[in-house]
Amino acid sequence: MRPSRRGFTLIELMIVVAILAILAVVAVPAFVKFLRRAKTVEAVDQLDKIHKGAVSYYMRGKVAHGTGAPVRCQFPEAQGMTPDITGKKCCGGAADADGDDRCDVDPPIWNAKVWSALSFELRDQHYFGYSFVSSGTVETAKFTATANADLDCDGEVSTFERYGYGTSGNASGDCEASQASAYFRKGDTE
Repeated sequence: MRPSRRGFTLIELMIVVAILAILAVVAVPAFVKFLRRAKTVEAVDQLDKIHKGAVSYYMRGKVAHGTGAPVRCQFPEAQGMTPDITGKKCCGGAADADGDDRCDVDPPIWNAKVWSALSFELRDQHYFGYSFVSSGTVETAKFTATANADLDCDGEVSTFERYGYGTSGNASGDCEASQASAYFRKGDTE
C-alpha cells in the first residue's frame, strides 16, 4: 500500500502567512522601540556616575593654596558637551568611523579638568554626549548633568538630566549634597 502524500492546502498556507504578517506588524515596531529604549540605559548609568563624582567632589574638604583656609563647598566648573553629538557627528559622521551610529572611543577628550574632577570618562563606544553645569557655593550650590543623543539618527535629540544640590546649612569644610529624586527625560526613545 502506498503512503498518503497529502500536503497543506492553499487556504492553510494563506492562514499561516496572515498570522505571521499580523505578528510582524505588531512585533516589529515594539521591537524597534525596545531597542531604542535599551540604548537609553547608557545615559542613566553614565549620569549616575557623573552624579556620584560631583557629590564626592563637593563633599571632599578643600583648602586654599598657601593659606590652608577652608574653601567653600562647591561643585566642579561647567563643561560643554563631550563629545559634540550635534550635526549627526556620531551617526555615520566624523566621530563614527565604523558607521555603527555610535561615537567612537576618544580618550583624550575626557582629560578635561572637569571630567577629571568628576572621575568620569568613557572607554567604550557610546551614543550620548555629556555636559555638566554648576553654580553657587554651599547651600546655593547646584549642578545639572546632561546626556544628549540622536538615537535613531533622524536629527531629533533625546535629553536626560540629573540634578544635585548643596544641602542648606552647610558650613565650609562640612559639606553634604542632595539630589533630585528622578531624571528629566525628553524624547527618551527618539
